[in-house]
Amino acid sequence: MDTLYELLLFPNRAEDLDQYQTYDVDLEHWKALSTEFREVFRAVYERGSSAVLLVHGAQGTGKTLFSKRLAQDFGRALQGAREPDSENLWHTLVGDTPPKWSTIETATQGSRLHRVDPVNGWLTAQRAMATNDKSRVRVFILDDAHKDVFVCEWAGLSREAYLRFKADKSEGVVLESVAQKLVEDCRGDFRRSIFLLLSNDAAQMKALKAQIDRSHVGLAKVLELPLPAPEIKEKIIRKNTNRLNRMSYWCCLDAAGKEERCSLWDVLMASDKGFTESFVAVDRALRSGETRRAGRPANRNLLTFVTLGAPPSTVRSFVDDFELTADEHFRGDHLGVWLMREQWASKLYMANDPQMFRRVRMLESEFALRWVALDMKATALLCERPQSFLSLVNQKPLVQSLLDIVRFLPSIAKPEEVKKHGAVCTALDEAIQRDASLDIADFTRKFMEMGQSRSRLYEPALGQLLGSYSRGLAAFPALRPDFIVEEYRPCAVTAAKDHDGIKDAIKRSCHVIEFTAHVQNDMRGLKEYLLGKVERYAVLLESV
Repeated sequence: MDTLYELLLFPNRAEDLDQYQTYDVDLEHWKALSTEFREVFRAVYERGSSAVLLVHGAQGTGKTLFSKRLAQDFGRALQGAREPDSENLWHTLVGDTPPKWSTIETATQGSRLHRVDPVNGWLTAQRAMATNDKSRVRVFILDDAHKDVFVCEWAGLSREAYLRFKADKSEGVVLESVAQKLVEDCRGDFRRSIFLLLSNDAAQMKALKAQIDRSHVGLAKVLELPLPAPEIKEKIIRKNTNRLNRMSYWCCLDAAGKEERCSLWDVLMASDKGFTESFVAVDRALRSGETRRAGRPANRNLLTFVTLGAPPSTVRSFVDDFELTADEHFRGDHLGVWLMREQWASKLYMANDPQMFRRVRMLESEFALRWVALDMKATALLCERPQSFLSLVNQKPLVQSLLDIVRFLPSIAKPEEVKKHGAVCTALDEAIQRDASLDIADFTRKFMEMGQSRSRLYEPALGQLLGSYSRGLAAFPALRPDFIVEEYRPCAVTAAKDHDGIKDAIKRSCHVIEFTAHVQNDMRGLKEYLLGKVERYAVLLESV
């Protein structure tokens, strides 16, 4: 979705989800309902019986979303998506444990599923289908099953007659008729069927269950669909804020004042507040930042990008060509360090894909970029070991200093440390200039000749020096930075025990390092390489 204004995008209701194609539905929230449905489906499939699931929950618990997602995922399976997919709700319900292609295939081919619209004549239309259908299982989903049109047709009443019963507070009589008809249908035209009735009227669902039990004990089950636990609720809000917007969930909270952060904590921790109220609280937090007095910005997560082999002057030219806003902490002959907090990724992106541009903006709202340039001599110090013992002893402090600079995490609150870091860089650059322990000409020739395979030279050396190389993040193992200085922690207000703990709970402290070698004078291909990394880290924020 293209956006004109910087407003937080989120669905107000499940019915709005069609306009948010990248919204991610978390299936964990429906575990209890899924477990019950799975057992009922297997019984109906194997025994040819029928079942009624009466599901109630407050607004925002995900009833409509469950029905929509189940119908959509069944449709995908029907069209050929049979390979087990943990994100496909239909697969998780019918695919055995663990899901198998053959089970999904057979269950899908043997099933029919209908989301029944609340229109006059719905029961007649579904009965005609059921009478002629030979499927092993027919699933009928009635969302908002408390609506008059559903109740009237099952009770055999006109709407006017039903409204008179409601006015007289005699709905129990109507539910008795509905229950009798439902039991009769499950034994007749709708045999081999599952009726999934979802409603926000808990009293009506329980009363209907009691009436059904009078004729057929065990046919119906009542389930409450609760709101998710606070940490799961926040995870869903966080992931989808990051999937739909140009600013991250953390960025929204960072913009907010204490009052708005506390308000969000209250909503997330409340057992009677749903997803819409939570999104609204995040939106309120973001908008409150527009009226706050600008102060010292918070530290962001840090991606340190180390280019091997290219002199600092070449990197400086690249930074200038793309008009990147960079604080130059140091630039010498062998070593250069720049810190970029704003628009470091979006200025590199020149194409017209709105989704990629959104991701670029979202990532740079939570991650800063620190660029460390090591020329060929500095790179050689990390990758090569001198032959003589004395040279090796003299080289060791230089190597350690280089690693310390690469791993340095600058803090906005500690400008004196950044200044001291610059002085360390100056001394190190001069020491590298004096060092004669290695044959730089021979290393340069070897490095250049290896071309795209030169990672085979520097990766083993860096792995030995750093102790751990290319390890997956604990929060998202699919992303494997070259080196992790500090693990990524999802921004979680609910990690705070109370209002006073919120500030510490949302602090950004992740620091990851990526190494690459680009030795062309124009840094050809580097922009595309860096944007590829940007996309991978954006996926991290959209996934946890």
